[in-house]
Amino acid sequence: MFLLAALLWFIGGIVWLTLFAIDGGTGRLALGLFAFVAMIICGAAALFSKKTILDAIDQGRFHDAKNDTLIWIVIGLFGFALPTIMLVLAYVKLGDALMAQAPPGYQPYAPGTVSAQAPPPMYAPPPVPVQPQGAPPAQPGQPAQTAQYHPHQTPMVRCKNCNVQFPMFMHSCPNCGAPKA
Repeated sequence: MFLLAALLWFIGGIVWLTLFAIDGGTGRLALGLFAFVAMIICGAAALFSKKTILDAIDQGRFHDAKNDTLIWIVIGLFGFALPTIMLVLAYVKLGDALMAQAPPGYQPYAPGTVSAQAPPPMYAPPPVPVQPQGAPPAQPGQPAQTAQYHPHQTPMVRCKNCNVQFPMFMHSCPNCGAPKA
């Protein structure tokens, strides 16, 4: 939408500067110059909003995407209204998604404080359950009960470059940016 707005501002700037060249008038000159400034703003917003918003969503950094969306809303108000309305809707939807997935008592991290993930811990064999003295030993055909079983775990994939695990729905590694293999 920002690229379309940049094209419209470009056409409008050409028309107003052409009318200024034919008939004169400072109003047409001002409108023509404003149109070219708005075209530059819309073009920059189109290029950089993809890098700051869409790539952050793709990498799972939803709080950063929400904060960057707010910045581009303010900048977009100088360029064109329709893309800014779309960004307002994206900002609201990101806020709703973050509220729905946040556990009780969760506080989001401050932007820029997370730089890299810690390396994965060394492998340790699972602990052997200790049976109370009065309990009979487990039968070989019965499955053992574990307290840490979660049936809704997110499938993870390991990065081929930096060996960091990240959710399978992400297209690239949040640590080094390498594409998922």
